[in-house]
Amino acid sequence: MPLTLVKKCFFNYNVYVYTLEPLTPQNCNEWDAVIQQCPNSTAFQASVWRDALANSFKQLDPVHMLIKQNGTVIGGIPAFVFEPIPGIRLWHSMPWNLFGGPQIIDAAKVDTVSLISTIETYLQTVSSEKGWCELCWTLLPDDTLKYGDSLTEMGYARTERFTHILKTNGDIDALWHAYNKRVRGAVRKAQKSGVEVTDTESEADLSTFYDMYLTTVKRLGGTPKPRALMQMLLQHGIAKLAIATYQGTVIAGLLYLYFNRTVTLWCEASVLAYLQYRPNNAIFHHIITWACKEGYEWVDFGASPPENEGLIAHKEQYSAQKTDFCSYTKIVSSFKRSLWTQSESVLRKIYTWMQ
Repeated sequence: MPLTLVKKCFFNYNVYVYTLEPLTPQNCNEWDAVIQQCPNSTAFQASVWRDALANSFKQLDPVHMLIKQNGTVIGGIPAFVFEPIPGIRLWHSMPWNLFGGPQIIDAAKVDTVSLISTIETYLQTVSSEKGWCELCWTLLPDDTLKYGDSLTEMGYARTERFTHILKTNGDIDALWHAYNKRVRGAVRKAQKSGVEVTDTESEADLSTFYDMYLTTVKRLGGTPKPRALMQMLLQHGIAKLAIATYQGTVIAGLLYLYFNRTVTLWCEASVLAYLQYRPNNAIFHHIITWACKEGYEWVDFGASPPENEGLIAHKEQYSAQKTDFCSYTKIVSSFKRSLWTQSESVLRKIYTWMQ
């Protein structure tokens, strides 16, 4: 359902007409070519990510849209409709509070107020037709500054979050010296202890890692991602699996994503009995080294629960900088949303048990 809004931009007196065009099999080839031109896009906006989520979660329906300005594609909006229970549908710019929001190519000059107004009008119309009970944006740090006030003015409630991001400058030697001395000592200890870190494409290694990952996530009280999702991301070239081995045994691993200018640390696991050999520090250093060699500008360590001071301190020991971003949520149907709120914890426990 394309929808347009015309607004005169007072800074240059041009009239920009914005059109939202749903992504279809006929125009889907445009997606990655456009998203690659958006300076802050990550793996979470890639078409492989969209397809992997749709194949791994039957409750997730991708509803991505291309953004046109005066008939020319200038960006896209990744989004999913989540239907955890029949009849309960939530529109999210990206699941799990991962980055979504409008992705605009670097060369485009945009009237942000007009653009957000167009998108909001579209969402209000379609949410009424489709019965969506919630609209939720999670914006990149720069986009939080760019679009956040407009969303707040439109009635969205803001939730503040933060991640930790390391700027590489392509210089691993400088980064090494910027690490906290405890990190450098831990990496040296791993090396002296005989811990080896490699990227692997082995199915057997993925299975070993996934078993370790399930144990780790359940121990921490989280909800694991399915193995099929990881496998598809690895097969289609936006993910790598780094593993640490000690005397031939896999003792830790981290599945990381890479796209455009950013490497994202995503799913981590380790065996408690081997932590004395510092495999996780060795893995982090391995991935940061790879990011520098391959020309990636940023390493995103991922969001942290505010109460987990140990995790936050660990990330900052690599000189990763705390970086704020926000989620914006609007409840369309409080009754339907309350049904999901009441059911969510039970359904997550069942899902975790089934993995």
